[in-house]
Amino acid sequence: MYRQVLEIDPRQPHALRMLGMILMDRPGDPEAEALFLRHLEMDPENPTTLHNLGRLLQGKGEDRDAAALFRRAAAGLPDLAPIFNDLAVSLHRLGQRDEALLALDRALEVDPNYGVAHDNRGMVLYDCHRFMEAAEAHLVALNHTPVEAMSERIAILLHFSKATFEGGELAAAEQACRVILNIDADNAEALDQFAEILDRLLRGDEALSLRNRLTRMQGLVRKGRSDQSEATILLLGGVGASHVPTRYLFDPAVFATTTLILVSPDQPDAPLGSVAYDDLIGADLIFNTLGEVERSGGQVEPVKTLAARLGKPVLNPPDRVARTGRDRVHELFGDIAGLVVPEVRLMTRHEPADLSSFSGPVLIRPGGAHGGKDLALIKTPPQLTEYLANVPYDRFLLTAFHDFKGAQECYRKYRFIFVDRQPFPYHLAIAESWLVHYWRAEMGRVDWKRREEEAFLTDWRQVFGPKAAAAVDQVAQRLDLDYGGMDCSILPNGEVLFFEANACMLVHLDDAEAEFPYKHQAVPRIRDAVTRMVRNRLGGA
Repeated sequence: MYRQVLEIDPRQPHALRMLGMILMDRPGDPEAEALFLRHLEMDPENPTTLHNLGRLLQGKGEDRDAAALFRRAAAGLPDLAPIFNDLAVSLHRLGQRDEALLALDRALEVDPNYGVAHDNRGMVLYDCHRFMEAAEAHLVALNHTPVEAMSERIAILLHFSKATFEGGELAAAEQACRVILNIDADNAEALDQFAEILDRLLRGDEALSLRNRLTRMQGLVRKGRSDQSEATILLLGGVGASHVPTRYLFDPAVFATTTLILVSPDQPDAPLGSVAYDDLIGADLIFNTLGEVERSGGQVEPVKTLAARLGKPVLNPPDRVARTGRDRVHELFGDIAGLVVPEVRLMTRHEPADLSSFSGPVLIRPGGAHGGKDLALIKTPPQLTEYLANVPYDRFLLTAFHDFKGAQECYRKYRFIFVDRQPFPYHLAIAESWLVHYWRAEMGRVDWKRREEEAFLTDWRQVFGPKAAAAVDQVAQRLDLDYGGMDCSILPNGEVLFFEANACMLVHLDDAEAEFPYKHQAVPRIRDAVTRMVRNRLGGA
């Protein structure tokens, strides 16, 4: 009927707005957006249409434009809580967390019982690493979510479990997972989260059992269509192992991917579980995702055997990855000119190291850990004793600490990605603390930090200079992986301070282009290099 009205009067504002609202429920339908734009030509500040158009743009990932529309809508409807909630979602995705929290505070001031806003507030707080505040927000959200809204309650419980896990409240995290699994016994996210909790509680057998169950449930995970792609890549890993992050690496416009996680070797249906071998033979190339020597899950031989049986080209063969343990860095890189490689030693809980054998402070981390998880700076034996009393692991790596404070009294961590043994700059984190993580550095908030990162991504060899650049090239060659990377810094004397080099280097392009336009120039080069490498391997095969 609205279409009939518009045939008579194509500019009838009520019909334009209402038909647009009806068509919003059709995902990807461009007509709703066109109708809202036509309506705004006649009523430019109509808050309902501004809000609806913003939601459409948000759904397409255009958060900067969506946020601008939400702000205009809020000026006209200052007491409509969903506008402020939607504004917060876009601001959060743009990395503007403080502004997102302010928008959520306004939404909850308007409607204190708005469960969705409480849950979103918890997710922003989680990303601010204010984990227990996040957990409290998720609990409030749960109390304001109807009992019959089961899928929404499960999502909130998952958020609560992740927040309490990171906050160290493992009993609460476990209980939340149990509640979810009592409702939905095959909930994959809850099973995966529960396994993480059990690992932390040193209940490894239970965690392994859950992961085997999960991989049988998931079977083969396919993305893209092999008949519409240049090639199909088999991403091969195993239960109990630490895997290479591959979400961004393979261009979905070029390649289809099939992910297979082998069940653990102690299982009667190992290695394939519920998967039939014949479902694998169509793959054109194998990417071994076993990336961490300390956490291979006993899967190296099963991956090697299956890859040999399939007879396809293999990227990152397991034997090469096995050479890249942190305790072997001196063997691989110790004699490279211009590279400072700190001493690394393995230690067990039952045989603590003698710190006096180090010339200064040491960094300690659990074996196989990445992302700075449970990484600490130890200066005295009592600090080591206290650290061991607060973490559950049995194997640790000790690394001699070199002070790398530089200009502006800041610490810098440069990340390179190595594709086919060639280095590509990925990011630079500049922080006021020695514990440098990109999220801690708040690069998006400080202009001079972004300018310095842009210079690194634009011409890293100019930034490093010939001697340091040659050292990076040597690390890329000696690591000898098809895909890997290195974290490092530059000392005041121009030498490169080595942090780590291995296959488990995360690459993504989640940063907003408006804040980090230079990343959207540099990071795609990494994916393009992976595409060239795959094509070369397939051509050679």
